[in-house]
Amino acid sequence: MKPFRFALQPLRAVREHKEQAARERYAAALQGCELAAARVQQAGTELSSCWVCLGEQLAEGVSGNDLLRTRAWCNVLELRLKERAAALEQARLAVDRAWQELAVATRERETLERFHDKRRRLYDLAQQREDQKALDEIAIQLSRSPLGLNAQTHAAPCQ
Repeated sequence: MKPFRFALQPLRAVREHKEQAARERYAAALQGCELAAARVQQAGTELSSCWVCLGEQLAEGVSGNDLLRTRAWCNVLELRLKERAAALEQARLAVDRAWQELAVATRERETLERFHDKRRRLYDLAQQREDQKALDEIAIQLSRSPLGLNAQTHAAPCQ
């Protein structure tokens, strides 16, 4: 019998490559999301410290210009926090898209894998049948021989 050959092997390789690429894009999206979250955290920390500074300045009774400058900086930090929060939301959406892409690629590859495995089982079963037929044929031939199976195994050697 011929050796096992899966006709869809090139497609199988393409699907595996597609899944690997989707996995890499998902990892990159996760990394981008983590970076965006860290940037939001940093902006929140900066804004909090600015508000603390503004409160301390109010308690100390600083000049109006210094107070306005600190308040303007707090406004800048608020805008930065909003921008970074929006970037984080975009990063989360990118993670969701990459996850969906990975799920589809994995499902497609697994479907082809199941088909491959089914074909391989059918091939192995057919091979087993062929082997059994050959063994049965040998047994039939031996049983039809004039000496039989036992006579051949116990025959005396020629002198």
